[in-house]
Amino acid sequence: MAPNSEYRKSAISAGKFQKLLALSNRPSWRTRGLKAAASLSGLEFTIPTQGQVSDEHVKAFQSIGSDRGAKLPAFGSAKAWLAHLDLLKFVIASDLETALIVEDDVDWDVRIKAQMSLVSDNVRAYTSVDEDDSAPFGTNWDVLWLGHCGSLIVDGMPPPRVFEDESRCKTDLYSGWSKQFLRDNLDEGHRQVQASFLTVCTFGYGVTKRGARKIVNLLSKGADEAFDVALSGYCKEEKLKCLVVNPQLFNHYEPPADSGYLSGVHVGDGKGETSDEAGFEDSKGTTGNIVKSARCEALFHDVCMRPPSEI
Repeated sequence: MAPNSEYRKSAISAGKFQKLLALSNRPSWRTRGLKAAASLSGLEFTIPTQGQVSDEHVKAFQSIGSDRGAKLPAFGSAKAWLAHLDLLKFVIASDLETALIVEDDVDWDVRIKAQMSLVSDNVRAYTSVDEDDSAPFGTNWDVLWLGHCGSLIVDGMPPPRVFEDESRCKTDLYSGWSKQFLRDNLDEGHRQVQASFLTVCTFGYGVTKRGARKIVNLLSKGADEAFDVALSGYCKEEKLKCLVVNPQLFNHYEPPADSGYLSGVHVGDGKGETSDEAGFEDSKGTTGNIVKSARCEALFHDVCMRPPSEI
């Protein structure tokens, strides 16, 4: 059901999606931290139950494109890919106009509502939304990439919409491979809405109703190394209209480096085994590029920004 007029009025002023959804396969320290951060921030996430996918199903999906030399996902990446498709089907079945999808280890700044209000204003301006269209972000896009681990800023790209946001991480303190592009192309204290160029990691992304349908249709074909890589490829080919907020507003929280943590995707991809998760619950980890972490404030009453790096 489409949102009513009262929802629209409040949504446009606050920069709201119609539904906030978290991708998770089971309750854990990840979901408990997500819920604590959401409660602190005044956000409400729905965590739909994931369907059980057999190993045979995952292996069949992995093999799509093998006869034509396509890059194929490892097992854990293929399983995560199918989970994203399943949640996008939930968006479609729920007839949502817009939804924000986050992974369950995601983190954000305690000032997220003010940040999203700025994003709403500037996405609407970037996409030339009519004043009488009260959709918080407009709908002239398929993917609104808010949580990622980097996106290029390149010569010849469509002019971005640059806006002031003093809550963003300073470039010298930024950690990630795209740091050089921020340093060379974006003033301190500013973010920008831009077209997607080599954006990777799906920590948090918005979809429109139309976008969800297009993504499911395109990405059900598999034949790439991971969901985010395939999504970025279709953005590059302009089969999807993808906008990015750069630098990101959402990033993944990680337990301490010495805790032996390895993500479920990496475990599934055969990159090793993770430590007992019981130790992750009470030990403060880090989140890259988030100045005032909602997770760490909720759980530890502290900040926890990852040390700066170029990778």
